[in-house]
Amino acid sequence: MKPITIVNKKNHYMKKPNLSQSLLKAYMSYYDHVEKGCGKELWYRFFEKLPTESSDAMRLGVYFEYLATGYLRDGSEAPAPDFVYKGTPKETLAAPYERVQQSVDLYNLMIQEHGVEIITSGEYMFHEDTSGISDLRVNWLGEEAIIDLKYTSLFDDKWSESGWHTESLIYKPKLLIQPVHYKWMARKLYGIEDIPFYYWIFSSQDPTKAKIIKVNVQEEHLALHEENYINKMKKYVDYHYNNPEELIPRPNYMRCNGCSFKDVCPSKAKMPLIEEIHY
Repeated sequence: MKPITIVNKKNHYMKKPNLSQSLLKAYMSYYDHVEKGCGKELWYRFFEKLPTESSDAMRLGVYFEYLATGYLRDGSEAPAPDFVYKGTPKETLAAPYERVQQSVDLYNLMIQEHGVEIITSGEYMFHEDTSGISDLRVNWLGEEAIIDLKYTSLFDDKWSESGWHTESLIYKPKLLIQPVHYKWMARKLYGIEDIPFYYWIFSSQDPTKAKIIKVNVQEEHLALHEENYINKMKKYVDYHYNNPEELIPRPNYMRCNGCSFKDVCPSKAKMPLIEEIHY
């Protein structure tokens, strides 16, 4: 896995990325004065599209979504579960994957009991260099809606920026950029002014736990998304596509150690670096 070297700014070796909700989140991290995300990581992931390592939690999430929706990205193989006592008469699903199956059973029951009619799964949405993939587009409660599935160990976590504690979600813009982005895209693509957006959240620790959160977005947030995020971030994508050196690396020992691109990045921190505070 070697990084692509740009030898001529006018002769690129890769296609410019679409502005997805994942890229939006990455730019939010990069320009966050507290988080200070790494520009090299952003470049390798979204511009060069180098493969990333999947954590155990990510693998469980992908397996859950595959069992629930049947959706596979083009060219992807069906995810496989882990087994214990594999190849013996005692072979059975490993406990985390058994919980996935139980959560999928609950998901199917929820679909049935709520009377959800699935129109499509894994729908690729594209509009003027912006994109997104919805887990489910459905007919529900007399109207079209989007459902996004989350399988998480942070089911009720209040403090993590990735935690799904319901009341604290309004303080977590990275989790709310997706419904805003998808509502905006549905407006552009389908002419639906305010398509309902639901998170269906399932606990990877307790398969009896699930919750449904409908995200209502104020019109000013949609206007801000178009005027600020979409138009501004498109300019950043264009600029960094032609000026990759302007995506600043921000080496940090702990972050670099867990980065998927540490083996190809010349800027990685091999040892803890000196950090300063001012008191």
